[in-house]
Amino acid sequence: MTLTLMHISDTHIDGSPESVRRLEAVLDLLPPSRRPDAIAVTGDVADTGADGEYRRFGEALAGREPWIAVPGNHDDSPLFAERLGVADVLDAGGLRIVGIDVSVDGEDHGVLGQEAADRAAVRAEGAEATVLAFHHPPVPIGHSLIDPTLLRNPEALRELVDRIGTVRAILCGHVHTAARSEFAGVPVLVAPGVASALKPDPDARPIIDAAQPPGLALHRFDDGGVTTTFHYAG
Repeated sequence: MTLTLMHISDTHIDGSPESVRRLEAVLDLLPPSRRPDAIAVTGDVADTGADGEYRRFGEALAGREPWIAVPGNHDDSPLFAERLGVADVLDAGGLRIVGIDVSVDGEDHGVLGQEAADRAAVRAEGAEATVLAFHHPPVPIGHSLIDPTLLRNPEALRELVDRIGTVRAILCGHVHTAARSEFAGVPVLVAPGVASALKPDPDARPIIDAAQPPGLALHRFDDGGVTTTFHYAG
């Protein structure tokens, strides 16, 4: 198995043309010769969860199938599912991508609920290699303002990874910065933000920098594991 997966996150589509322009800039960043086998979007698709934001996102992704997306803390999960109509599982080559909604209504942090974990385990059944995709990373990044808003119950994720047994990688977003870590013996791969970048100083206000170029992560899966490179449009 050899395939490439484009991973984008935190598009925060709003009413401005600029938010769509930034999304299209990363989607168009790779030349045709490096067209990915699939696209994974790990949350905060919309900025306020409004209907029109999902419509604009869907229009930008039209013709770029196959892709999978999961909601983040800025999304309205029911409207997300209704307007985008994306399934929570995608088979790409020999890789199965399982999307999980870990958002908590009205909160910035994430929680992996038992129902969501059970659903993910069922979706992963029969797959030789699995990738889990959700919004909130399960590991701290060392940023005092962001770390309290991550996945609050990583032990539930550890149990899920052990239960599935075929997880090759965990894809996340939320922190608006590229990162790589490890959790439960599995790589945790965090995409940079499309809408903005996180400032390294936790005392800075505003905490994000919208002037930085939008970015993506490109994951290459083969029998030896996964190699990730980060690319920026601008």
